[in-house]
Amino acid sequence: MEFKTLANTTIDELLSVFNHSFSDYVVPFHLTKEVLVSKIAAEKLNMNLSVGTFEEGKLVGFILQSEKIENGEKVIYNGGTGVVPESRGKGLVRKMYDFIIPTLKERNADTLLLEVIEGNHNAVRAYENLGFTIVRRLLCFNGSIQQGKENAEVSIKDLKDFQWELLCSFWDIEPSWQGSVFALEPMPENYVTLGAYIEEKLVGYAVYSPAAKKIYQFAVDKNFRNQGIGTMLFNSISDKNGGQAIALNNVDDSSENTSRFLGEKIGLNNWLSQFEMKKSI
Repeated sequence: MEFKTLANTTIDELLSVFNHSFSDYVVPFHLTKEVLVSKIAAEKLNMNLSVGTFEEGKLVGFILQSEKIENGEKVIYNGGTGVVPESRGKGLVRKMYDFIIPTLKERNADTLLLEVIEGNHNAVRAYENLGFTIVRRLLCFNGSIQQGKENAEVSIKDLKDFQWELLCSFWDIEPSWQGSVFALEPMPENYVTLGAYIEEKLVGYAVYSPAAKKIYQFAVDKNFRNQGIGTMLFNSISDKNGGQAIALNNVDDSSENTSRFLGEKIGLNNWLSQFEMKKSI
């Protein structure tokens, strides 16, 4: 058994092991090559910081990772951990972390970050045994947008100028890794970015990926809430995607207003919840 980074692992090999690892997951899913390539790009996963377990030269387990500096802290994000069923029960996740943590320490990393499905009790317990602690609960929504009442005073336009300081001032909650400024900057060209304006003043915005059918960020200026601005943004997204189902993942459950808006006003379903977990290194 050998542990090494994924720097020289092909996408095809990683895809095969990824899908095999998640075939019997709590929420089974299967990625295409295009979706995996998109995930690596969107989450800025770094194969030089990602680690694999190899048995007789064949990949059987992996941890995909990315790195960012935020508020003076270097954070290492786990964008996916998997071990094929035949190789489980050998403590491979712990061994992969044991292998890569010295490299991360050399890079002056401070924190490990990951998300795990709330109902995956075995994984939660395993990460707790590795020293991770739960820091917040994240809600995942999906479904078709329920079109709401329009406000004639609000106009929706393409958002071209990302003044992140202004946009972040609209937030009640911090996005998770996938929706963070780090992941979205620079904004991918194929994303739909919408601004809501009242008399040319930006009062809300949304970031949507038509390919992934995901909304990565949306927020409304605190001084302009309850005026149908969020509804207008979601109406516009629904128009642009032909009413197809969308997803909005990892909404911090501390914002009851946001979850109530998504459920009651927009008609989305909170189908899954996750824990965000951290560990200092």
